[in-house]
Amino acid sequence: MYFWTVKIYTIPNQKQSMKENDLRLLLSIDDRVIAEDIQATLEEYEIYTMLVSDNPASSVLSSYMGLNPIETVEIQINKNDYQRAVEILNNSDFKELLN
Repeated sequence: MYFWTVKIYTIPNQKQSMKENDLRLLLSIDDRVIAEDIQATLEEYEIYTMLVSDNPASSVLSSYMGLNPIETVEIQINKNDYQRAVEILNNSDFKELLN
């Protein structure tokens, strides 16, 4: 006589997880250094951002050639952190960039 053990695992609904992690544009800026400063400021409050450049080769150009290429950097953030991030930036030196 054989006995079988069956374990049932639940898999989280991927569609729901993706909804909770949707990114939203916080700010679009032409200066990568300022974008990185904003990123560091928000990380102090445990709000994590993603920097997206319209010129992906710009970091390579600046590292190896010392050039400061023209690019637009989008600061993207989880939509659940958006309002808190706006409040933090409104109370910082970056306030004028939000308007």
